[in-house]
Amino acid sequence: MTKRAAFSNTIWRTVVFAGAMLATPLVAGCGGSDKKESTTPTETKPVEDPAVAEKAAADAKAAEDAKAAEAKAAEEKAAAEAQAIADKAAADKAAADEAAAAKARPRANTKSRKTGRGFILS
Repeated sequence: MTKRAAFSNTIWRTVVFAGAMLATPLVAGCGGSDKKESTTPTETKPVEDPAVAEKAAADAKAAEDAKAAEAKAAEEKAAAEAQAIADKAAADKAAADEAAAAKARPRANTKSRKTGRGFILS
């Protein structure tokens, strides 16, 4: 067998194998509909003990309450931080305004100026 023929033979084997794999689900699914569906329920609901159910409900409520308390504490912390930032900003602004008011603009001393002479050209 030549090299080309061996190569071609390998390709055809691969194609046949792949085709067989594709056809397998079709063959397996063509069994017909002789089998009737069961009318009896296959799943049964387990009988729950009322005490266990109450305990589970209480545990769920406790977990929900703890989660709500955590969320409220986080919200209060965020509000406190926001208030602290606002207070600091207000204090900084007040200090800046006070410093600006304390620093007088340099003006000429009006008491040493003589008034009433008008404009003199000499």
